[in-house]
Amino acid sequence: MHRAPSSCNSRPESYWSISSRYKLPGMIKIGSLDISLEHRQVLLDGQPVRLGSRAFDILVLLIAADGKLVSRDEIMRHVWPNTVVEENNLQVHIHAIRRAFGAERERIRTEPGRGYRLILVANRQNHPIQGGREGAVNPDALPVAHQRLPAGVPSLIGRDDALTEIARLLCDSQCLTLIGVGGIGKTRLAIEVAHRVQGDFSDGVVFVPFASIDDSQSAFDAFARATGTRLSPGSEALAQVGREWSGREALIVLDNCEQVLDVAAAITEVLINAGSGMRVLATSLEAMRVRDEITYTVPPLALPTDDEITVVWHSEAVQFFVACARALGANFPSDEHSIRLVGEVCRRLDGIPLALELAAMRASVLGIGGLAANLDDRFGVLTGGRRSAPPRHQTLKATLDWSYRLLDDVERKVLRWLGMFVSSFTLETACLLVEGAGVSRTQAFEAISGLVSRSLLSVDPEGPRHRYRMLETTRAYALQQLDDSGERATAASTHAVLVED
Repeated sequence: MHRAPSSCNSRPESYWSISSRYKLPGMIKIGSLDISLEHRQVLLDGQPVRLGSRAFDILVLLIAADGKLVSRDEIMRHVWPNTVVEENNLQVHIHAIRRAFGAERERIRTEPGRGYRLILVANRQNHPIQGGREGAVNPDALPVAHQRLPAGVPSLIGRDDALTEIARLLCDSQCLTLIGVGGIGKTRLAIEVAHRVQGDFSDGVVFVPFASIDDSQSAFDAFARATGTRLSPGSEALAQVGREWSGREALIVLDNCEQVLDVAAAITEVLINAGSGMRVLATSLEAMRVRDEITYTVPPLALPTDDEITVVWHSEAVQFFVACARALGANFPSDEHSIRLVGEVCRRLDGIPLALELAAMRASVLGIGGLAANLDDRFGVLTGGRRSAPPRHQTLKATLDWSYRLLDDVERKVLRWLGMFVSSFTLETACLLVEGAGVSRTQAFEAISGLVSRSLLSVDPEGPRHRYRMLETTRAYALQQLDDSGERATAASTHAVLVED
């Protein structure tokens, strides 16, 4: 909480008394902004910008300071006299002012622990500068986030609703984690969202890749490299992260957190505690389970709902498959039979973007008919991913191997045996089945919970009892693991008894 210093006036000082005292003109132009003090209106490139009453009062104070620092106490005294407000209330209004400036948002400069200043002059490179005042802060000396965001994806087919929803959630929450099965497109979505919202963060966007990391120290090293800092060893690292990001406005993208969940969660906690202007967007096979975390389960691409040609052709999964194939120079026939075959391939691959991308590569060689005929051996067929892709995305099997390795022994066994269910199943029947594998009911509960949290099982809450199911691709992998472990015959006989009962 922050209590504004006492004032004899119970209302904010009006804009006209401020403008009169500082001899401000009725209309002020700062960069692309035109600000009418009389009409309390802000225009950006001639278009009205919505700015709340409190935010406008703060903007007037910053203008009146003529480039000098305006302390937090001074803002509180003028805008919230004799009122107790949350500390982040001021930061929210500063963020709104920055948004009003659009591409010139860096004109509003934060001096951690002191206050804010409005940069009125820009140098030739259009970077804000502060001149002519003794003791003025040199913006180049202030730490800013390194822009290490990978290039955006040229076109994300079928993801418009997801992008809109993720951006909204990120605005409302300091920590958002995108979860979903391997190959579902979490990283692509995170990168695209980061590109779209990076203008909202005055201290920039940082992309921290954890995909090739599996220990704590390497995770801290990756964070230090991405942010361009040197972290102290051991327990001091987290405290240093907290100090360096205090009062900042930045988006930190933590990618592929599943192998270093504990470290990723600890870094996230420190970042969101550093100030309300900080945001963390994470991707992971499962939630980090940190304070105030919101999770968004990335769905597969929508599949054709029936075999009507128009429906098949316009479904998200089919459009994505065709776009991938065309990018490779493939030219499939467009007769009804071929289009329906594409729809069937997409259904059998569950609308998973990585699987569809790998399938399109094979279809460019085998043709759509040859691909469809060989999908029973999907793990042998769907190989040869892009050379620039991480190893786990080179083949469909490698992607599932990545998830499988992160399970404990009981979870792996339960996943293998649950592959015997062709359709959905209840928790009770799952427990009865895995008892044949020597898994107790308590162990089964824990294992199924873990598989759901990693998106290897999905939950259908309809009806009096939850039912569970696997994607067809996950089930095919589970059965292959069941064969490799030599358990297929025992699992099949146990399942046969359940079916007869």
